[in-house]
Amino acid sequence: MYKELREKAEKKVEAKKAFYICTIVFAFVSIVLLMLAYYIPAISFWVSLPIPIFVMILSILYLSAFGLPGKNGQFSDDWEEEEIEKEMLKLYRRRKSDLPPLEDLSETEVLELKELERLKKKWDWREDYV
Repeated sequence: MYKELREKAEKKVEAKKAFYICTIVFAFVSIVLLMLAYYIPAISFWVSLPIPIFVMILSILYLSAFGLPGKNGQFSDDWEEEEIEKEMLKLYRRRKSDLPPLEDLSETEVLELKELERLKKKWDWREDYV
């Protein structure tokens, strides 16, 4: 089960990576084409014609990498709670070195940190469940 999930995650990451690379390449090529169209007005239509095609290709790549927005319950209450927890963990990791000593924290702050530690252990993806 772990290997299947890992392979699926790797494919999704590769699709996102391909989308980002294509976006950068298409943006650069579009800028060059628009500059050519500006400096050579006689061929401006033919030079700018590939830009809408690039937009269509990027939209297809986006849908294959990220899916339709709002599909699979993305904007449900559960989704919102998961995103909040992910963001809290990101902030926690960034600020982990900036935290004051445990003695300087209030009781509620210590409890919040313990809850984050518990969630971190719960979500440890390095464990092998086989």
